[in-house]
Amino acid sequence: MINLGLLGCGLRGMYLARAMGQDPRVRISALCDLDAERLEIARRQSERFAPRTYARSEDFLRDPQLDAVIVATHDAAHGRNGLDVLRARKHLFLEKPMAQTIAECDAMIAEWKKVRTVFMIGLELRYCSLCEQMKKIIEDGRIGEVVLGYAVDNVSVGGQYYFHGPRRKKDYILSLVLEKGTHTLDLMNWFIGSSPNRVYSEGGLNVFGRTAPADKRCRDCDEAAACPYFVSHTKGMKMDYGEQTLQQPDLCVYGRDADVHDNSVLTVRYANGARMTYVECHFTPDYTREFTLIGTRGRMYGFYNNQQNFRIELTWRHSPAKEVLYPERRPGGHGGGDPGIQKEFLDRVEAGNPCAFGVRGARDSAAIAIAAAESAENGQPVTLPPSPDGIE
Repeated sequence: MINLGLLGCGLRGMYLARAMGQDPRVRISALCDLDAERLEIARRQSERFAPRTYARSEDFLRDPQLDAVIVATHDAAHGRNGLDVLRARKHLFLEKPMAQTIAECDAMIAEWKKVRTVFMIGLELRYCSLCEQMKKIIEDGRIGEVVLGYAVDNVSVGGQYYFHGPRRKKDYILSLVLEKGTHTLDLMNWFIGSSPNRVYSEGGLNVFGRTAPADKRCRDCDEAAACPYFVSHTKGMKMDYGEQTLQQPDLCVYGRDADVHDNSVLTVRYANGARMTYVECHFTPDYTREFTLIGTRGRMYGFYNNQQNFRIELTWRHSPAKEVLYPERRPGGHGGGDPGIQKEFLDRVEAGNPCAFGVRGARDSAAIAIAAAESAENGQPVTLPPSPDGIE
């Protein structure tokens, strides 16, 4: 059996633990959270495993029966918690983003080189059918060498997901590009096949924030009936991977304390000379991802949404031909990416072969977002430190 522990028993963490716990190779052995109420809810939801519970991560990581750990704490703790898990010589599945500083990302990589466990980051979109097929098209040389790319994250649920609670603050998430955009940034790095070395970013807070008192809540608002962003804090909300929150923060999305950008534009330069533009918008009517890769022979466009209406369009230079492909639908969240990455992690833990699979991409996508936040503040391009060697 793989004895699996969960550090951070929030919604995403419990989703991951339950999903991996359905694998017959896995026993949910231990749970850890600072919040006693949340820890008890998690214990009851996992009662068929009778997991041990811990309020302190130090005690949790000293549990001799733990083989592997899911870290799903809040973003600011990822770097510290991930490093502690590696130092404890446990296999690590770390939720994205990897960390909120490049130094923390690189410290984890340096520690992994000492302990040589299985180390993966929760960037599951690499495992959805659309992205796998796009990557294969590039590897097969059908559009030539990728020179230029652009990607868009259309986030219609930005108001509901982020601006009712603490994620509207830079001191909690740093930026929505880091919190949300690392999926798409990781995919673009993967498609382009190189590491980023310079980032420039601009952004704005043009729809949310700015006008309402910081403590104004939906429950007390006399405009609730007419507000498209009204939420009932007692009903919770269904997330895009199928989980239901028990309660929903209901601070007014227009609160003056909001300071994260609700729209951003980034330009990225890569070590191989390729360039990429990324756009993220949290007040668009659509909830989709769109990818365009232009190579020396042709152009590829990819369309993603949660309903799996996936589409790939291929066109070529000096040719009227156009090919449209519809990647298969797969069961599971994120277009089958959730079960795909979970199985990959468990397979690698069972095999016992040391790896840092996908960690380079996770580090580079976090680095882009972290540098973009700096660039948006100072108005200058930011040069990235090179990616560490010796990781996949």
